[in-house]
Amino acid sequence: MDEETEGRTSESHYEPKKQDHYGYVDGSWQAARRSPPQDTDLRASTIRLITWNIDAQAQGGPLRMASALKYLEQVVCSIPETSPTVILLQEMVPNDLKMIQATEWIRQRFMITDVDPSNWQSPYYGTTTILDKRLNINKVFRVPYVSRMRRDGLFSDIEIYSSECKTPTVLRVCNTHLESLVADPPLRPGQVAVAAAQLQSPGVQAGVLAGDCNSIEPFDCTLHIENGLKDAYLEAGGDDDSESGFTWGYQSYQKTREKFGCKRMDKILYCGKVEARGLERIGMGVCVEASKRVKMRSWGALPFVTDHYGLMAELVVTE
Repeated sequence: MDEETEGRTSESHYEPKKQDHYGYVDGSWQAARRSPPQDTDLRASTIRLITWNIDAQAQGGPLRMASALKYLEQVVCSIPETSPTVILLQEMVPNDLKMIQATEWIRQRFMITDVDPSNWQSPYYGTTTILDKRLNINKVFRVPYVSRMRRDGLFSDIEIYSSECKTPTVLRVCNTHLESLVADPPLRPGQVAVAAAQLQSPGVQAGVLAGDCNSIEPFDCTLHIENGLKDAYLEAGGDDDSESGFTWGYQSYQKTREKFGCKRMDKILYCGKVEARGLERIGMGVCVEASKRVKMRSWGALPFVTDHYGLMAELVVTE
């Protein structure tokens, strides 16, 4: 969105926009109906959260996405069956949605928020959330940001039931890709403020914002504090300047890495009656299949699935 277009955009453009989510039923993806949890024994107060930027701009998209989905299957299979899983993906293109819908392990175990890019602001920076089908999803909606890159927040309201309480806790998860690069005036502060306000809305007891936060300027380090959020990495004793938290740069071209340096771009932030524990980086060194790397090299592309590491954490809903 350029400045002229932005200036003509009405306030209604930035209001929440509800959308369907989908389950695989009778051989096709169909809009899901809100219903009680399918497994009455699933009274888990924890969810495993995964977030990963897939990098839409790199060459070899289908090859990279295929390897990313195989890797994610391995990660999901390593998670205890008693822990439902939610996967947040950023920087996607329409073909990625087709590949997700054709993936058997996703068909069997998950629901998805998007079957086509019609709810995206941009065909190059799409976000989609993959939700464990045992979870009760109250609603899914998007809130467009003020953004020159057409970014938004994708929100999923999950009802968490506990054995002690019949009334569910509403956990609102925001999948986001904040504005890239430097802008004048800065846009990421306003985007975080918009997302945080949704996480702290009446009727929402717990909120999580996760994804590519593009934390590249000094002010990015305090946005969570200014908006009443906690940073899972910092809460675990991490330091913003420590390489142990960097998620971008190591799998980028050398010239790009030298120009921008390695950064902690990806984050998991939270508020309310939830904690993010056991944070770890995933996707480190994951490449396309060996037989496909020659083709990637012929395109001048790196073999990595994406230039980002992903993050995984356990979300624990507290009383």
